[in-house]
Amino acid sequence: MFSTTALKYRRDGGGAVVSMFFLGPLVTAAVPRLTWLFLFLLAIILIVMFLRRGNDWRQLLQLNTALIAVLVTTLYATLTTIWAADRIAALAESSLALAVALATFAACSALDVLDRWQLRRVALAFTTGAFLGALFLLIELLTHGAITRMTVNLITVLQPHRAKHLVISDGEVTKINLSLLDRNVAVVMFQLWPGLLILRTIERGPRAVALMVLYFLAGTIPVMISEHDSSQVALVGSALIFPLAGLWRRATVRALAVLWCAGFLLVLPAAFAAFKANLHMATWLPDSFRARVILWEYTAEHVLDHPWLGIGAASTPALKQPRAIVEQPTGFIIPRTTGQHAHDLFLQTWYELGIVGVILIAFAGVAVTLRIPLLPAEAQPFAAATFTTFAAVAAFSWGMWQEWLICAVGLMVIYLMLGARLSMANADLTGAHVHANPKCIGGDDDEVAAVQVPPASAQ
Repeated sequence: MFSTTALKYRRDGGGAVVSMFFLGPLVTAAVPRLTWLFLFLLAIILIVMFLRRGNDWRQLLQLNTALIAVLVTTLYATLTTIWAADRIAALAESSLALAVALATFAACSALDVLDRWQLRRVALAFTTGAFLGALFLLIELLTHGAITRMTVNLITVLQPHRAKHLVISDGEVTKINLSLLDRNVAVVMFQLWPGLLILRTIERGPRAVALMVLYFLAGTIPVMISEHDSSQVALVGSALIFPLAGLWRRATVRALAVLWCAGFLLVLPAAFAAFKANLHMATWLPDSFRARVILWEYTAEHVLDHPWLGIGAASTPALKQPRAIVEQPTGFIIPRTTGQHAHDLFLQTWYELGIVGVILIAFAGVAVTLRIPLLPAEAQPFAAATFTTFAAVAAFSWGMWQEWLICAVGLMVIYLMLGARLSMANADLTGAHVHANPKCIGGDDDEVAAVQVPPASAQ
């Protein structure tokens, strides 16, 4: 019976799903720029598997507040192409964001096609891949990128044209800057809380605790010894939110929603205040933060040039001043310019999308956050910690339109929903009735919050 079920599962695409959930976290932890490939491959495989089992495709994108808010936001970003300073970039990046949103929502819905046995196999594949990915990153950090150096020296076509993070001597990479691994660190951080949730649902008792501790150490040690301050902030922040969400689930979720909106309200005055306090001149601060103080203040100053609709999505690089004429006062660590991006989602939204974009993205974040109480009860603290991780990284790192980052967030949501779906399947097996929406960003708006009711035999 078991072999027949397993054979049917493999023929139905189950083997491909397991492979993607194993390779996805492993490969993207090693090569973050491939997040787009694994996001869309995973989504396609899940959707095809869902449809081959006779399900209606319309079930993949059931409208709810979160889905509508995300779609309206991405469509508005696409609309800014009309007045964008860089129309090609605006159209390309906003279209990618729309595609990622649709793929993520559909993939989360398609997880419903997996039964508990299949979910367990997929979950084991993910945690194994994520654990190995974290170990790979740890080795790279401890050996100063030995594997990366060896790879680019053996395959010279992989060597970048600009040696921004590399030291090249006689055509051979002899040293890499550990900041080159910042993307890898962020990917491992994104996988931390979904993996812990999955381990919590796979095992119970002392063995579960041991596995979670081992996984937690494998994920957090590379983050803490890395040079990526934003991931370290995300780790500390999410670790604080996790127990709070366990004790006061709804209150913590509401607080996260309020803080998300506060980020948009406070980012402009905070940028001006930090510059006025001369934090960009404080040698006791990390150079990266001092540079951001200059970048944030200059960008905030130019938000006022186009306050309502912004300069258009992904248009910041187009308005960057040439280095030859840019102003760099004495003692400043970088010139006064907007740079390639704002290194802050909240500020970049103001600059590129204006007040309209701020309102839409703020509402979209709130709509997604307030769906956390629709998850099974044990999944909610992990979901709150995951959202905190995303918000912290988005607040201090990179640009909001970077392809690998957008796709990494999509994968993070799918991994989290895998754990939530398995949690619900376990509750069904034990006879507990869990009235919850395991997709968080999917499902109908009339779903009630997670409530566990003991089976009749226990009452």
